Amino acid sequence: MARQALDLFDEGFQELTPSEFFRKNKQMLGFTGKIRSLTIVFHELITNSFDAAEEAGILPEIKIDLKRIGKDHYILRHQDNGPGIPEKYIPKVFCTMFAGSKFRNIQSRGQQGLGCSGCVLLSQMTTGKPVKVISGTMENGELKGVKMTLKMDVKKNQGLILEKEEVEVDGTGVCIELHFKDVSYSLSEQGAYEYIRRTMIANPHARIIFNDPTGNRYVFNRASDVIPPMPKEVPPPPGGVTADDLIFMAKHTDKRRFRSMLTSNLSRMSSKKIKELEELTGIDLNKRPKDMKWEEAEQIVEAFKKMKFMSPPTSGLIPIGEEQIEKGMKEILQPEFTATVTRKPKTYRGGIAFIVEAGIAYGGNSGRLVGDQRKAEIMRFANRVPLTFDAGSCAITEGVKSLDWRRYGIRDLENAPISIFVNVVSTNVPYLSTGKQSVSPEPEILGEIRQATMIVARKLYKYLRKKKAAKEEAQRAKIFETYVPVIIKQAALLAEREEPDYRELLDTVTRRAKLEILGESLNE
Repeated sequence: MARQALDLFDEGFQELTPSEFFRKNKQMLGFTGKIRSLTIVFHELITNSFDAAEEAGILPEIKIDLKRIGKDHYILRHQDNGPGIPEKYIPKVFCTMFAGSKFRNIQSRGQQGLGCSGCVLLSQMTTGKPVKVISGTMENGELKGVKMTLKMDVKKNQGLILEKEEVEVDGTGVCIELHFKDVSYSLSEQGAYEYIRRTMIANPHARIIFNDPTGNRYVFNRASDVIPPMPKEVPPPPGGVTADDLIFMAKHTDKRRFRSMLTSNLSRMSSKKIKELEELTGIDLNKRPKDMKWEEAEQIVEAFKKMKFMSPPTSGLIPIGEEQIEKGMKEILQPEFTATVTRKPKTYRGGIAFIVEAGIAYGGNSGRLVGDQRKAEIMRFANRVPLTFDAGSCAITEGVKSLDWRRYGIRDLENAPISIFVNVVSTNVPYLSTGKQSVSPEPEILGEIRQATMIVARKLYKYLRKKKAAKEEAQRAKIFETYVPVIIKQAALLAEREEPDYRELLDTVTRRAKLEILGESLNE
C-alpha cells in the first residue's frame, strides 16, 4: 500500500512554470471581466511604451487601433516610437514571464515583468492566435527592422518563433498585433477610452492617437515637451526590511563582512549606525554575511525599529509636478479653474518614502458626464498610472471623501462638475492586491492625501467665492444700469433742466458695488 501511494504521488507531482501558473490564474494578472481585461491590456502596453521612450529620451507617441471582428472578438494594433527591441530579446519580452528590467527598488509604472507577456498569454488563451511583432532599432548607426510571428510555450515559459523576416521600417519603435476574445470595449469609467484620457492628464508629455471599434478617432495631443527625468535606484531604508530580506542579501552579496553589506545595501547606514547596532544587539558585524543566523537577523530588525535614522533619500522619487499636472488637466478637461499641489516627501511603514500630489479642476469638461449632467470624479494614480478599478477600498477614495466639502463651497460633491486628481509616488506603493488597482490606507499616506486635497479645495473655495461675488456685483450693476437712467431722466424733467451725462456716475456706482462685495479697497 505504501508503495502504491508513493507511485501515485510520483505520477501526480508537477512543477509549474510561471506561464503555466498564470494560465491557470489569469485573475492575478488583473484579467477578470470583459471590460477590465481589455483595459488592463491597454495599461500594460501603454506603460511599457512610455517607459521605453522616456529611458531613451524620446517624447512618447503611440497609435492604437482597436477593431471589432465579432462578438467580444477584437484585433488590437499598438505602435510606439520608442527605441525598439533588439531582435534577440523580442521572444523574451513578449513570451517569457518574469523577464524584464523592473525588479529594482526604483519608482516604476510597472514592477512585475508580466506586462507584454501577460497580454500575449491572454490573447493565446482566448483565440489561439500568435502575436505579430515589428521592431525597428538603431544598430551601429543603421536603422534595422525585423518582423516576427510568435507563440508562447507555456510549458517552457519561452517564445516559439513561427516566422521571421527583415522588413523596412520608417523609424525606431515597436508595433504589436494581438487578437482577443471574451473582452469588451466600453466608454464607461472603467473602460479603455477612459484609461487613455486619464493617462494623458498624468503624462502631458505624451501623444496618443486612438481609433476605436465604432469608427471614432481620438487625438490626445501633448501639452508639454518636457520629458520626465529618470528616477534613480535607491537602497531600501533599514526600517523597511525583514529578517528574510537580510538573509537573502547575505546569500547574494559580494561583500566580505556583514557590516559592509549593510552600509552598501541599506540607505542611511553609516559607520556610526553600525556601531550603535552592535551595541544594541551584541552581534559581531565583522563576521562573514553567510555566517549570519536567522535569530541574529531578527535581532537586527528589532534593533532597527529602536534606532533613529535620517529621512531616506528622495532622489529616486520623481513627481509629475504642479505645472505639468495643470497642463494635463487644461489640455484634456478645458476647465474654468484648476489648482495643483505637490507635497514634500514623507515616509510610511518604517521609512519608505512617498510623495502625494493633488489637483482639482472645476467647470468645462471636468467631472464625468452622466446623461446631461456632470458629476464629480476622483482620478486615482500611482506613479503616473491611472487606477481605474477597486476604487471603494482605495486610500485615495477614502481620503478625498473624508473631507467636508461644504466647507469649500461644494454642497453636493457627487453632483458637482469637478475632477479631483491624486497621484501617489513611491518606489514601493503599498497596493492592496496583486491587481495593483487600490492603494492601502496606510495612516501616513491617508493623512497626506487629505492634506493635499484640502490645499487644492481651499483654492477652489476662494475662486468660487469670488465668482459668486462677481455674479452678485453683475446683478447689482444691472439694477443700477436699468434704473439710474430712468431716475436721472425723471429728475431732470421735474427740475425742468437738461438731462446731464450720467455715465461717469454710473461707472462709479457699479465699481463701488463690485469693490464692496469683493472686500477690496476703493484706492486699489
